[in-house]
Amino acid sequence: MKVFFVGDNRTNLNWGRAASIALRELLSRDFEITGCVKGEFFDLSVAEAGFVGTLTPPGYYGLYRSLWNRRRRRPFSWYLKLESLYGAKDFIDEEPTVSVDRLLRHKHQYWAFERIYREASEADAVVIDGDGDIILSTPPRRQTLFILAMIELGLRLKKPVFVVNSMISDCPSTGRNAKTLQVATRLFGECKGVYLRDPESLRYVQTEIPAAKSRFIPDSLFAWYSRFADGRSLPPNDGDFLLPYPERVEYWGKLDFSRPYICIGGGARAGGDPERAAQSYGRLVDAIAKLGLRVYLTQNDVPDSFLQIVAKEKGIGLVPVEAPIVACGSVLANARLFISGRYHPSIFASLGGTPCIFLGSHAHKMGSLAQVLEYDDGLEFNAFPSDSDIEEIVATARNYLGRGEALRMRIRQVAKTRCDEVSHLPSFLKEELEKMTKSET
Repeated sequence: MKVFFVGDNRTNLNWGRAASIALRELLSRDFEITGCVKGEFFDLSVAEAGFVGTLTPPGYYGLYRSLWNRRRRRPFSWYLKLESLYGAKDFIDEEPTVSVDRLLRHKHQYWAFERIYREASEADAVVIDGDGDIILSTPPRRQTLFILAMIELGLRLKKPVFVVNSMISDCPSTGRNAKTLQVATRLFGECKGVYLRDPESLRYVQTEIPAAKSRFIPDSLFAWYSRFADGRSLPPNDGDFLLPYPERVEYWGKLDFSRPYICIGGGARAGGDPERAAQSYGRLVDAIAKLGLRVYLTQNDVPDSFLQIVAKEKGIGLVPVEAPIVACGSVLANARLFISGRYHPSIFASLGGTPCIFLGSHAHKMGSLAQVLEYDDGLEFNAFPSDSDIEEIVATARNYLGRGEALRMRIRQVAKTRCDEVSHLPSFLKEELEKMTKSET
């Protein structure tokens, strides 16, 4: 059967792109991936990717992007206001029916829209990777609205739609967006399956959207267990081997994986306030270094660039965000300890049995991951650790390190269980599609 896959994030400069690769591998076992949105040809991270009705010729996205990026400068802001007066608008609307209407109206004008429509029409099913993007914030996230629009498109084309590998949450900063929840309630209720990657998201859907056919299936990245378990994939002793082009002088010669080491990664909330994060992480590095092991920083996403400042100030090694993704996983899977507010990097670490200390992030991501990984203490520290937090982090780190291989083995066993569970995802999809086929006949 042919699947139109929404959510291939492999071109995103974020270590979470590994989950998209793993999910596509899973789906490819039983389905033919005939189309893909995001990553390969339609990048929603740039504003003009979804703008329609512009005075600039369709297809010249680079031109509109350059104008949009300069929108805070007066001549360009005037021009963009002129564009809006003449009908330029983002095709993504808070109401998915409006978004789909615009996509269909302009599909012959914009090649990306035409391809979305054509490949979704030709597919037997639409599978949407919800990832960590469905957070009901105010104003609503553009990516959340896009996901809802793709569900609407699939339903309008009378295709079975599945949302997989997803979380859903109210926004911890702005609270619940009732309008977005109302839309999600309607659309999720019409999906053939809504598969959540953590128990808190499952509880949310079961409570707020009881009509949805929901179930817990762990994150797709757990499917990479066999790559990293039991030391099957080791990073090179000389860390320079994994540095990407251009090989920056400040990173060269600072990574030595031949001896035990601890990794510290960033976080979405920390990246939102880089100056505060750099100060807090600087104190954390100093405290963790007293445990006697080498400390390396891992830039797991672009906003974690504040770690470059910390690495320079402390003279320690950093694995840059552009490093090859499987090598990134091997670094974390073979560390003695990982401290981070990043979801997928923490899964990478767990695949090799590396104990994790969780820092706060957006919504319930890290706390729920601690549940998935069956951490007894369920500790989640502030995204900007205070001095008292750092003292407790060090004590927790010392405890985890002291438990040695026994703890690592337990973490690997849990990761193996999660791997076995997510491997059934294609079977669940096939079962639902077969039920639908039988009911139609």
